[in-house]
Order: sequence, then structure tokens, then C-alpha cells
Amino acid sequence: MKNSAKVKDPDLEFVHGIVQGDEMAFEQLMQKYQQAVFNTIYRYIGSSDDVEDIAQEIFVKVWKNAKKFKAKSKFSTWLYRITVNHCLDYRSKHRHNPVSLDEMTAHGKVPESLQISENHDQKRKVALVRKALSELPERQRIALVLAQYEGLLYKEIADTMKISVSSVESLIFRARRALRTRLTELMK
Repeated sequence: MKNSAKVKDPDLEFVHGIVQGDEMAFEQLMQKYQQAVFNTIYRYIGSSDDVEDIAQEIFVKVWKNAKKFKAKSKFSTWLYRITVNHCLDYRSKHRHNPVSLDEMTAHGKVPESLQISENHDQKRKVALVRKALSELPERQRIALVLAQYEGLLYKEIADTMKISVSSVESLIFRARRALRTRLTELMK
């Protein structure tokens, strides 16, 4: 890890602690980002059964590879890159079919932070959005999830996906257009 960061990052102190083997620094960083990682995994994988296991694998990677973090981008960007790459690897190996939100709620498998109200219409809309989102091409889905659900800036998404900002803009534009078209079809 370089001592002179190009990007001002409040997490650098934690990362430095992790490199030194400080488990408390790791725990604090994990608590800070755990929910965001869970949400990204859940939205991308579509299966709540594996979210905790995948998140644990991601945080183990962070612990083991903290010394490789070069601070050329924010820690959160590096973490999202690890998360997205891990999800891509997972999907290519497991090819899960997304489970419906109704089915997960009925089995008590939806993490508390992801549960929605019991309003049936809202559940139906969420299920339709999830279905339409799952049908998007992977790169469009990744860009849209990182922008819409995780609130990343286009520059952060570009860094995460290792593409240009204009490519991110194009992916998100096409994803939104395809999502709007598919949702119109599904709601008929």
C-alpha cells in the first residue's frame, strides 16, 4: 500500500491497520461496508441463501489482499471491484435462477434490511423490477446496480468496472431504456 494516496480516503487508516494485522481495524471496516456488500451481492446474485457466505469470502479476500491496495482509488471502489468480480465468478460457476421475493419472505430468508412491507402491490412491483433487472446483460446490470442501489458516482463505477466514464454512462442509459421497456411488457 502506498503511503501517499492520490484520493483522499477516510478508510486508509483502517486499511493500514489491516496490513499491520489489526483485527479491530478490519472489524470496523467490515461493519462499515457489510450492508453495502450484502445488498450488492443480493441484488446481483438474487439468492439470499448465499449472501452471507459470499460476503464472508469477499471480506476474507480484503483481509488477505489489503497490502495490494494501492490507494489509486477509494477503498470503497476497490471493495466494490472485489465484490462485483466475486459475484461474476459465483454466477458463472453456479448459474442460480433468481428466487422470487415472495418465496424468500415466506421462508424467512430475506435479510432484515432487505425486507419490504407486506403490501402485496409493492411486493409485485419489486418482483417485476428484480425480474427485469436479472434479464439485463451483465455489464448493464452491474453498472445500474452500482449507480441506483449503491449510489456510486459514475467515476467510481468506471474505476470499479475498469472502463471509461462515458462507457458507464452508455451502459446505464441502455440499461434504463431496456428496463423501462421490459417493465412495460411485464406490467401488461
